[in-house]
Amino acid sequence: MKTLEIIRTEVANNYTSTAIASMVIGATYQTDGEEQTITAGEGQTLVLVVDGVQENLVPGASYEVKEGFEIVAISIYKAGGPSAAPWSGAKEEEKVSYYFRQALLVKDGKIVDDCSIPQLIHGGSFDAAKADGITLTSNAPHFNGIILDEGTKYEIKNAKLYAKGDGSDDLSGWAAVVMADNKSVVDISDSYIETEGCIRCGLYVDNTAVVTVKDSVLYSQETPDTYDEFHGLVPAMMKRVPFALGMEGTVRTLNVMADGQGIFKDSIVVSTGWGALSCDSGTAYDICGTYCLDCDGVLSGIGTLEVAQEGKEYTTVKEVNGVKYGFTVGGSGYVTYADSGVHNRYKNVEFYSPDYIQIMGSGRSGSEYIDSYLYAEHNAFMTQQSAGGTYELTNTKVDTVDALLQIKSGAANTGFSNIIVDNCEINFSGTSTRSKDGILVELVESDDAGNPGITTYTINDHAEEAEATLSSVTECYATLKNGEYAGDIYNCIYNYRQELNVAVENAVLTGAISSSTAIHVDLEGNVVPNGTVLNAFLGSKEYDHVRYNAEQGGQNGDCLIIGRYCHTAAPMLNNPINVTLKDAKWNATGDGYLQNLTIDAMSDITADSAVTITVKSLTVGGKAYEDGSYNEGNVTIVVDSTAIEVVDNGICDAGQTYGNVAYTFYGQMEDGTLNSKAFEVKRQNYIDGKLYYSIIPAEGCSIVSTSSEGGEISKNTAGGELAIYENVIAPADGAKAMSVTAIVKGC
Repeated sequence: MKTLEIIRTEVANNYTSTAIASMVIGATYQTDGEEQTITAGEGQTLVLVVDGVQENLVPGASYEVKEGFEIVAISIYKAGGPSAAPWSGAKEEEKVSYYFRQALLVKDGKIVDDCSIPQLIHGGSFDAAKADGITLTSNAPHFNGIILDEGTKYEIKNAKLYAKGDGSDDLSGWAAVVMADNKSVVDISDSYIETEGCIRCGLYVDNTAVVTVKDSVLYSQETPDTYDEFHGLVPAMMKRVPFALGMEGTVRTLNVMADGQGIFKDSIVVSTGWGALSCDSGTAYDICGTYCLDCDGVLSGIGTLEVAQEGKEYTTVKEVNGVKYGFTVGGSGYVTYADSGVHNRYKNVEFYSPDYIQIMGSGRSGSEYIDSYLYAEHNAFMTQQSAGGTYELTNTKVDTVDALLQIKSGAANTGFSNIIVDNCEINFSGTSTRSKDGILVELVESDDAGNPGITTYTINDHAEEAEATLSSVTECYATLKNGEYAGDIYNCIYNYRQELNVAVENAVLTGAISSSTAIHVDLEGNVVPNGTVLNAFLGSKEYDHVRYNAEQGGQNGDCLIIGRYCHTAAPMLNNPINVTLKDAKWNATGDGYLQNLTIDAMSDITADSAVTITVKSLTVGGKAYEDGSYNEGNVTIVVDSTAIEVVDNGICDAGQTYGNVAYTFYGQMEDGTLNSKAFEVKRQNYIDGKLYYSIIPAEGCSIVSTSSEGGEISKNTAGGELAIYENVIAPADGAKAMSVTAIVKGC
């Protein structure tokens, strides 16, 4: 045995920790008192292999060598950047490129020898078409295991793949254990993939690649970094979950991008914190025509996983490839995610989370759950900045604590989505500080803290200041079918007008339904005052760790207040609810305020104690009822059609950019009259901090001119997914808000 010491290195770029580790072009090392230097050739980078394992090639590192070591120069096949997220604060000249390094690169069905390190692959066999029975270990950051590119068809079987150390950018696959890209087709079976480190995916799929995972286990554990190591890590993107989502965590086990596809069968996918089955910045189902995630017989969750020990209790146990694994729910995060209009299908799955089962964002994303069991200790589902996506639950059991579905919309980020629940069992258990009966569906003012770089949010609940407005967001739908359902339904939107349509079909609903006001409450149910600042957990310097769930110095629960609203039924302003009962019964448990109520008979609504339901319109058996009070048992329905006086504020659209700059679009007639119905805005926030948009005039209207404040408008010349937008507005330096005013005529 001998000692290897790394004395110094030369790097192509030293602005960031990722570059220092991955862009080594020269190294001086010492063994047995002898100092030597190795230099990479042009277009190459260096990788350290010690006893068949990839290790960190950085100054000061020291290794006890049992069998041998080698510093290998490999060609740079794939490089990212130069790039940095707009919230990272990097100067333009410091936006670093990064080099991919990997143990095996197969391109177009051929091994790229000068980009591969076969010394890292042990046991079994491998060639350009398959790897069977191999073991691969990486103990250092920013290193990929196997990259399959350019239409490669490949099989990974009976493999054991391990990666310990931080990743670099899980939106580009940098440091993923297995990466499938550019129309590659990959089958993974009877295999085990484990990671430990920040943003280090077990599997990454991109650009029309399809990966099928059968009888396999993917397990990702969060970073073992010290406080200084974590804060010193400067990746290109995303080293922690966005605070806006109301959770903590630093790793996603899976990420499917663009029009890639992940197919999972009879497998386990677990992360200790953030996300397990994730897809991000995908291509809409309407375009690609395939499910982004298609899962059957899968156990997935946020928590810990181990080979099951006899006599030890677990949340659940599942056998894969002849091994019985025990899973224990814990930590923080979501099981699965969908955005950008992708669709996912989950059949016969078991999902467990301390926070959310699934979050859907941006675009008309959708997800189907069939014959499944879902367990969440907060809200089962949440949508944010969505544009019409639907959750469909069929023959599925859900155990949750606070809510089945939370739809976020309003001033910070408009959004609308839907849910269909058919022949399902929805249970509320545990202790909720939000509702004693549980919330089936709630449409709430978004408390989105902003882009992933924002780590604080200031509570600002102000429904009492709201005024009736014509500025509107597309309506949402909730359908409950073929079952007995218990829980409340609320709409507390107040900055815009947004309707929630509730249909109960061949079912029984027990609960309150009402327009409401809502305020944030803490984990004990106490009101969180306006002005209270919530902070993400960024590590404990005192205890030298970044583990948010550590017993000492861990997070204080601020993230869990995000989205934690308590409702009070209140007269409708901008938050109408329309309720339709068809061959259904409603057992009302509290007073309610509705816009429209349509029922087959007055006897369809019952109550165990006296309740009053105030509506703008009532239709019973096809007959419209006049203003007045109508009684049936303990139920009083008051019809009051008095119109709400509305002043048009001219706001056609609003939101905030990735750079956390608020934007507003105003419609104004030539005579100066404000008109919030003058046009629609099709838009996309992009990671460059700009807003790409097109203005679509209402029928009969035309745009005379546009002007802006706080930002500069230009014609859009970007390609790709941004090409469909006509204009782009870039915030002025230091701007916190910007606006576009369009002068219209003909409306």
